[in-house]
Amino acid sequence: MDDDSVFRRRRHIAGIAQAFRTSHEIMSAALSIAVFAGIGYWLDEKLNWKPVFTICGLCLGLITAGISLRRLLIRLDHESEQQKQQSGNGETHNE
Repeated sequence: MDDDSVFRRRRHIAGIAQAFRTSHEIMSAALSIAVFAGIGYWLDEKLNWKPVFTICGLCLGLITAGISLRRLLIRLDHESEQQKQQSGNGETHNE
């Protein structure tokens, strides 16, 4: 294989890995909402305080998910800025 095809293959694999990482972070945020709301629901059933703990768990899950998604957006923005700078400098390979 020539250098260009190796570079394209590496870049393609890196893109797939990046997509998996991003989707993992989004799924983790969604799961945090479900887990905290589920724990709140379980506590409500156990202590008969409906719906206090469910609402508290949901709020905690939403806060956790919001923080996680904010970090994701900051990382993606940072990576986008780096790519713009690299393409602006005339670099052809991002290795």
